[in-house]
Amino acid sequence: MKKLATGLVGLATLLLILSGCTKKPEPSKTNSSTEKVKTSQSSTSSSKTKVTLTDKELVAATYVESYMAQHSVKDIPTAVNDILKQPQFMISSTGGYFLANQEPVLVNGDLGIQSTITDDKIHVQSYNGNEHFSDKYYSAKELTSKYNTHVELLKKVVAISDKHIAELNSLTDEELALAAYVRNYATTDVEIRGYLSGGLADNDFSVEFQDNSYRFGQGTASSTEEITVSGNQVMCVIHDGATETKTVNYTKEELTKLFVQYKKLLDVKLELGKQNSAKASTSSTVDTTKLTEDQAKTWVKNYLVQSGVVDQDAIDNRTSVSTYLDDNNYLCLEPRASAKDNTTNDSTLGYFRINDAGELQQQNTDGDWQTVSTSYLG
Repeated sequence: MKKLATGLVGLATLLLILSGCTKKPEPSKTNSSTEKVKTSQSSTSSSKTKVTLTDKELVAATYVESYMAQHSVKDIPTAVNDILKQPQFMISSTGGYFLANQEPVLVNGDLGIQSTITDDKIHVQSYNGNEHFSDKYYSAKELTSKYNTHVELLKKVVAISDKHIAELNSLTDEELALAAYVRNYATTDVEIRGYLSGGLADNDFSVEFQDNSYRFGQGTASSTEEITVSGNQVMCVIHDGATETKTVNYTKEELTKLFVQYKKLLDVKLELGKQNSAKASTSSTVDTTKLTEDQAKTWVKNYLVQSGVVDQDAIDNRTSVSTYLDDNNYLCLEPRASAKDNTTNDSTLGYFRINDAGELQQQNTDGDWQTVSTSYLG
């Protein structure tokens, strides 16, 4: 009996020792890692519920919704990718409501919307061109929930809008250069608009970029100016006659403030000037002593348009040019058409010839020949 009791006591002691060992286990790396994952997931879940969209982001979301409905696009990323490619896409605020892509809607027939945000409600009117496309209501909560994982895409839509608005409210270097050129001749709004609309002769106005300067001209030395844009300065060298020059400087801010409202008119004139310069460059390479008959006819027609005898429509549709060789073997040309304010469709527009020096000459009332153009007008 004594031996049995002693054995039981020993067994009890061993169990106590084993029990004590299990109370202090080594930290489990797996448990710690799992805990970190859970914490991370909880944090992510928590951050999702705290997402809020700005008013512009909400308007961007409504535009995406309208775009998907109009073009039958089923996923948000594809729609946003398409929207980012739209030229001049803008979200603007005016009169208590937002406009998205409103200006191009009348020009290109693209989608445009008007969104009104009142508390949690958003009223969206969508237009396809001038046609009313749809009229819908959303809640901010609804859109926030749907675009919870697409916030960065909405930010891109807002960012491209901000970029286009900034471009609309600023002038490029070449626009600034032309603004300075116009400012040298016109000061008031009425004068500026008139100068850009008609004061710059369409046929003679030229634009070139050489030696880091913009060069503007209207066919004479006294109208030629070299304008350099550097830093905040727009510097003009004005040619007063053949030899005299004077310098006038402006800041970008003062020109932008005065001319940003005429941005589109500036762009139209710049494009016209570039086209005229390109034509002049092409014409300068033509050997006028070796013209074909068709080239000679083109020269005469373009001279008539440039000199204002007839308009482009008459030249294109109601003008014929007959040719013959005179006793000096010069190519002579007689254009016939309806002159301005003349109802006769077969009136002579003058007698022309190209002499051996490659000059275009016109016969005056005394029968003498006068040189009227030395550069080929192609």
